[in-house]
Amino acid sequence: MEDHIEEFLEGRLEGPEREAFEAHVATCRQCYDLASQMQVHSELLHAFRAPAELEPPPGFYARVMRRVEAEGRPSFWNLLLDPVFGRNLVYASAALVILMGVFLLATEPVNHELASTPVQAMAA
Repeated sequence: MEDHIEEFLEGRLEGPEREAFEAHVATCRQCYDLASQMQVHSELLHAFRAPAELEPPPGFYARVMRRVEAEGRPSFWNLLLDPVFGRNLVYASAALVILMGVFLLATEPVNHELASTPVQAMAA
């Protein structure tokens, strides 16, 4: 009988088979509970089923395109004032300061004293 529950719930069970199924479910508690649970699940699935086709309301695409065209390209100042650009500028500046500091610390100071002879100048 459990094989016929789905057919019964969908309305495909007819005639003497339907009568026999209904008579059995009326006397068998296990089949009654199973049919009741499947009925609840079936109703929930039908309630959450999306419509066959979702169509946007009339004029939706035109409104979207109007907004896109009105927004246009951002100006130079909008790009500079963008928070992401500002954050990247801070990171780049910090990296440049660190590189300049490493460069200045890595190079030796040059002795700027004037040599009195060319030999002393070459030795320096």
